Parts: sequence; structure tokens; C-alpha cells
Amino acid sequence: MTGMEDTLQALDDLISQFLCLDRPLWSSSDDADAFLEAVDNLTSTIRSLDSTSTDHVLLESFDHLLECCSLRLADELQHLIDTSVFDANYSYHNTSKNHNDDDGHILVAQPVRNFDIIVDALPEGVIFEANRIVRRMVAAGFGDSCAETYASSRRNFIDESIARLGVHAHMAEKFQSASWEELETQISRWIPAIRGVFHILIPSERHLCGHIFEGFTSYSDLAFATACQPFLQLLSFANFIAAAGKNPECLFRMVDMYDAVSDIFPVLDKAFNHELVALRECLRSSIKGIFMALENLVRRDPSVSCPVDGGVHPITRYMMNYLVAACVSRHTLEEVMLSEFGCSETCPIEPDRPTSSLAVCLAWIVDVLVENLESKSKIYRHVPLSCVFLINNGNYIIKKVNGCELKLLLGEDWAKVIYSKVNQWVLEYRRATWGKAVMILEMDNRFCSDVSAMTEKLSRFNNFVDAICQVQSRWVLVDKQQAVEFSILVEELVIPLYRDVIEMLKATGAARESYVRPDNVKSRIQQLFKAMAR
Repeated sequence: MTGMEDTLQALDDLISQFLCLDRPLWSSSDDADAFLEAVDNLTSTIRSLDSTSTDHVLLESFDHLLECCSLRLADELQHLIDTSVFDANYSYHNTSKNHNDDDGHILVAQPVRNFDIIVDALPEGVIFEANRIVRRMVAAGFGDSCAETYASSRRNFIDESIARLGVHAHMAEKFQSASWEELETQISRWIPAIRGVFHILIPSERHLCGHIFEGFTSYSDLAFATACQPFLQLLSFANFIAAAGKNPECLFRMVDMYDAVSDIFPVLDKAFNHELVALRECLRSSIKGIFMALENLVRRDPSVSCPVDGGVHPITRYMMNYLVAACVSRHTLEEVMLSEFGCSETCPIEPDRPTSSLAVCLAWIVDVLVENLESKSKIYRHVPLSCVFLINNGNYIIKKVNGCELKLLLGEDWAKVIYSKVNQWVLEYRRATWGKAVMILEMDNRFCSDVSAMTEKLSRFNNFVDAICQVQSRWVLVDKQQAVEFSILVEELVIPLYRDVIEMLKATGAARESYVRPDNVKSRIQQLFKAMAR
């Protein structure tokens, strides 16, 4: 073994000269080449020794020397990467100070418009030299250490890249106690940031790892996954929002986040597939939960108070405006709702069909709203006012549905049902209010020639109309066209009967001008509904 001991000594002497240098070896290309050559000789000697020698002490000495070389190579790799990053503004042509960061000096990138970018974060020469180091460390059996060293060296760059996007990896922890308004601000930053991360930064990091660890796929994957942990930590913010956003107001930003995550999938690196799939499912579940909360909000809305004038209830305005706004994202919501009905991700989405899962959900919520309004209407002491309340709210619902994509989603059959309900309430109003007027005017044939009986009927009728106008003029019809139709409906009901009584009174020859003319009655009815349609 004397020859091997001499070889060990010679290599130890040579390598020690490099290990003792207090400057980076890669500051001199000659030193770098000579050191790598010595490491190659040491590695090949150990390989040949492994197959022939039983001298464990000698083997341990060689292994120790090789370990020292690997430690120095790791230091050189770290220094090479840390000191060779391109200009910090490498991919950000328009930047602005972000004064919300702790140090106040991070330049925040303007929104990226073109995602077809690969960032060359290290110069080509540095990548070549780093690959030379990687090959020696892997050959020496220190591939894991090499990957860890690389990841550690890239971490500062990755953290700063995230900060330049206006966010940071630990957003979930920082904003645990934030108000929803504050969270919305952070979400508006997170969405473009996460797109930039997965469309540009992660592919760029994968590209860089592939070159530095060329030929060593497993170590390239390890280095990449370890280096990119801060990117994954960004996803925890979306998970936090999904868990915290239970109120209906959270839906719209939640949908935005869901869209942002979905946009990532076409370019998603396989290393993050599990995390992104889990996050999207979490957001999907929360969005479904919000619609359940919306239904419960309607069901639990107390029926102890209603507008005194029979106008549109606040819950109606809130719900219909909410659903109109939600329909802007109907394609996303349809995708979210599909899974609830056992459909697969590959099912074609047809949001315009009234039997779609989203349409079923929205129709159910509107039906619950109508049911709730019918319960509320019972608190009015006057049946006609209950009808006016329901008509106003029904027409408001119809107007909102017809003015947006809800009309496509709910379909003609649903529309027929709600129109039928409104018509039913209109007829109930006419019967409850003006049915009594009809009863007053209807003549018993036995009194057709009784002047006093006919005069009494006219008097009672006019007093009844005065009482109706006094009370109902304080009510409201929010749809002016509905007021016109009400007027015509009432006129068609009572004016012919009133005119008949007048004609019979005239036929007795006893009538003078003591009665109210039919045209005047008609005018009073029209004025009533004009007053209601303010």
C-alpha cells in the first residue's frame, strides 16, 4: 500500500494548497482548473481503491480528503452564484418604491403583460462553471449537499424577486388579523404576483437548474424544489383566504383568485401539481360555501320589518344586485359548480342552459328569496299593501333578471313562473281593494228604479274611492309602467259599472248634476296611481 499512501500524500499536499487559500478559487481560472483536476484524480483514485483495497484506514483518509474538497466546492458554488447575479433590475424596466415593505427600499415591478419570458438570472459563463462544480460534487457522492447549497444560494434572489412583485412569502401569517378591506388590497397584489411567479419565475428557475445540473435530473429536481419553497409559501395566503372568506362579500375576490390559479395550470411545473390542485379545490369548496351562506342569509333575514310604503325590501336589492354581479363570472362559477353535481373536469361547460348547475343554484336562491318575501308580506295589516309589496319586489327581481345574463341562466320556464306570481299578486290587489267598489256599484234588479238607492250607491262609492286615495297615495309602485297598468286595470273594472249606475239614474229623470261624472272618477283613479309611482 506504499504506492497508495504516496498517492494520498501527494494529492493531500496538492489539494491542501487550494484549501488553505483565503480567496475564492474561481477568482483565478488557473486555480479553478487545477483544483478540479486534482479532485478528478482524487475521485478516480478512490474508485479504483474501493474495488481492491481492504485498508479501511487508508480509505477513510481518502474519503476525508474528498469530503474536504466537496465542502470547498460547495463554498465556491455558493460564492459563484451569490456574486454573479445579473443586475437586480434584470427583468423590470419600470419599477417603483414599495413603501409598505419593512425596509422601504424594495423596487416593485410594474404588472407584466407578456408571460412568454425566461429570465436568465445568471451569466452563461457562471452557469458553465457551476456545472463543472456540480459534476465533481455528484461524482464524489455529495449530490444532495450540492443541491442544498445551490438552493440556499438562490433563496435570497427568489425572496427579492417575490418582494419585487409587491408581496412576500409569509403573507398568511402577517395578515391573520387584518380586516377584509386590507385583505382585498393584498389579494389585488397577490393575483398578478402569482401569475408572474408561475409563468415566469418558476420556469426560469427550472431552466437554470436544468443547465447547472445538466445530466443529473434527480439532483436538478431536488435543487429546484428546495429553492422554490418561498414560491409555494405564497400559496398559503390563498388557502388562508379560502378558509377566512365565509361571507358573501368575499365571493368576488375568491373567484379572482380561483381564476388566477386556473390560469397557471397550462404552464404548471409538475413539481407543484399537488399543491395547486389542492389549492384550487380549497377555493372551489369555499365558493360553494359562500352560495350556501347566501341562501342562509336570505332564509334568516327577519320578517319583523318591511318598507311602510310597500316598496322594495333591502334584502331584495342586495340579493339581486349580488347575483347580477356574480353572473359576470358565470363561466368560472359554472366550472366551480360542476363538481358538486358529480361532473368531471372535462365536462363541456354550457352556462347558457337553464339546467346547468350554476343556473339551478341561482334559481334556487331566487326562489328562496321570493318565498322569504311572501312570508314578510304577511306582517302588513292591509292585504292590498301586502300585494303592492310583493308586486314591487317581484318586478324588481324581473327587471334585474332581464337586464343581465341571469335571463339566460334562469330560462323561459323560470320567467313564466315569476311572471305568473306577479300577475297573481296584481289580481289579488285588484280583488282586495276594488272588489268592494264593485260590490257597492252592482245593482240589485229590485232597486233599479229606486232613485234614493242609486244615489246612495254613488255616494258610498265616491266616499270609498276617497278613502282608498287617502290611504294608498302614501304607498309606492316602483315601476311606473306597472302604475299605468294598474290604472287601466281598475278603470276597466269599475268605470263601466259606475257609468251603468249613472245611466240608470238618468233614465229615471230624477238625476241632475249631483253625481260625480265617470270621467272625473277615472281621473281620480289615474291620479292615485301617479301618486303611487313617485
